[in-house]
Amino acid sequence: MATFISTALCLVACVLLNVQGKNELVPTYFARKYKNGSYIDATIKSNWLKITLRPSSVLLQSSNTATLNVHPSLVKNAQYVNVTWKGVENASADDMIALYCPETSKDNDYYDFFNVNQSSTYSQGYGEYAVRLYNVRTNCEMRYFRCVNSSTGQQEFVARSNIVMFEGGPEQPLQIHLALTGKPTEMRVMWVSGTDQAPIVKFGRSKTKLGSVAEGKSQTYTADDFCSLQGKFIDPGYIHDVLLTALEPSTVYYYSCGVTGHMSSIRSFKTAPQIGPDVGFKFIVYGDHGILPAAYSTAKYVLNDVKNGYEFIFHNGDISYARGMEYIWEQWHALIEPYSSIAPYMVGIGNHEQNHIDDSGKDPSGVKGDGWHPWWGTMDDDSHGECGVPMFYRFHMPDNGNYVWWYSYNYGMVHFIMISTEHDLSPGSRQYVWLQEDLRNIDRSRTPWVILGGHRPMYTSEIDPENFVVALAFQFLFEDLLYHYRVDLAFWAHYHSYERTCAVYKNACTKDGIVHIVIGTAGKEADWPPYLPPNWSKFRRHVDPYGYGRVTLANRSALHFEYFVNSEERVVDEVWLYKDN
Repeated sequence: MATFISTALCLVACVLLNVQGKNELVPTYFARKYKNGSYIDATIKSNWLKITLRPSSVLLQSSNTATLNVHPSLVKNAQYVNVTWKGVENASADDMIALYCPETSKDNDYYDFFNVNQSSTYSQGYGEYAVRLYNVRTNCEMRYFRCVNSSTGQQEFVARSNIVMFEGGPEQPLQIHLALTGKPTEMRVMWVSGTDQAPIVKFGRSKTKLGSVAEGKSQTYTADDFCSLQGKFIDPGYIHDVLLTALEPSTVYYYSCGVTGHMSSIRSFKTAPQIGPDVGFKFIVYGDHGILPAAYSTAKYVLNDVKNGYEFIFHNGDISYARGMEYIWEQWHALIEPYSSIAPYMVGIGNHEQNHIDDSGKDPSGVKGDGWHPWWGTMDDDSHGECGVPMFYRFHMPDNGNYVWWYSYNYGMVHFIMISTEHDLSPGSRQYVWLQEDLRNIDRSRTPWVILGGHRPMYTSEIDPENFVVALAFQFLFEDLLYHYRVDLAFWAHYHSYERTCAVYKNACTKDGIVHIVIGTAGKEADWPPYLPPNWSKFRRHVDPYGYGRVTLANRSALHFEYFVNSEERVVDEVWLYKDN
């Protein structure tokens, strides 16, 4: 213990000396890479080329002699297309092909580009390259630009592609996701499209007879809603929100969402069980997802689990990692839609959705000024000006707290709580008072299990000076509150690694303590720092940690947790929790 405390004091000193944390890269739209295979960071402005056209009077080649084609020209959302070109004279490795949506966009308003040397035949004036396109509710096209002066960045327009259209057009319902409300007789359905017509959901117990119809509301947001705009904004379309009521608990329903004349394919969901009865269920938990390859791997295995009976997802912060690059939200929603449209997707806020340093008064969470910035914290500008705006509009969590920032709900025999570690949690603060009241009002005869989720962890042994001190501060601020009201299990993320504690209180294992699990393993780059050796840390992994948690509520007295690792396709850690009722 003495070693642990002395190390902690050393880490405090590091924070006071302003040790800087790592930057989280954001991939470009096409996920461009450097020659060494690492991803190019879209948040670095120098990675976006400014197109300066050479005067037409000195063009090297008429644009009529070259052709550029995208096939197919009618595509599904998130479908790969082949980009081919030929007849290009004087081609160089610095020539680029850029994507424009809509097709009328100005030359510098591109989504992304790739250099033609992605094709081995580029120097011969022809080539082929595959890219993935997403339905952003408008038509698109590609343009070929030849680099005529690499030192000045001067470009020459060479060719324009055919128009690319998306199946279903702007009205196509996309990014479909479900959410619980805390009532087993309700389910919320949300999606995005390019129309503001009245949204509807047709639903019923039979796939061939969707006899009920519910109407909802639509809203959107603009770049002006952000605390500051530091990335590439794209129109998010209209976000539709429809609440289904008068449902039967533990029942499968079929549904289709959209607007009249433009409805989605039929999906299904299962409603929550009655609150209280000793009925088992299973759910998935993870944090720190994003859209890197490991995130796709996680999504593949989670989809399989959802199809095999896991009932909802509990995602505790760092959702898409858009950080102002708004095309990332389009890509991330497309990644999770196969399972978020058939199982409720419950989210919490992370630092990369919330934190900002702009005193604009636009933060929708209700905080004043530039947010919560305690002297011991690392709450900087991690959202790059988003300040929770996309989260606020894209998700609708239970209405008993502060929107997506903190809320709670009952599901079967469990009371779930999601908190925001990016907002003040000190005694007397708005969130602390809410949390205290929520814990006080739990009826343990109906929900004997209490599970809490948040982003930054209260317990971690990973040596990361800045974030370790945050964990110590959280222990000081509200560990006593959680212990007093007998929280059973706390899920955290933020660290891109896995760690499980014993039942712990005040850094000591104790029978009536809280089990803490860091599960920030869903897809972002893995952490590499070493670990401290506290006796409360029972299992940890930061080498190839990518995976997620599975939780099975067996009954009122037993809970089983598993940590599944994607690359090994197996559970590498598990624990049973037992309690007397």
